[in-house]
Amino acid sequence: MAHAHKGKKKVSKAMGAILKAPKKVEKVVETVAKYVNKTHWDTKEAFAAAIDASGINPNAINVNSEWDFYQSDKDGYKNHLKLEN
Repeated sequence: MAHAHKGKKKVSKAMGAILKAPKKVEKVVETVAKYVNKTHWDTKEAFAAAIDASGINPNAINVNSEWDFYQSDKDGYKNHLKLEN
């Protein structure tokens, strides 16, 4: 029983130290610049030509799906295929 009492004192001291620590932490929020796509295609054919010119296997990409994805957010399109205009 005496040993259990010592352990409780150690825990109490540790908890006291934790409770005395500053309660609020400042949060630093960094402003992240929005990505802006610098490559633009006007037609699906130009987009398909850019895919052909990139050297990527045409069977590896669904041009229609990729074009729809590009059309959904032209400025936010990440150009993960590294396509050129």
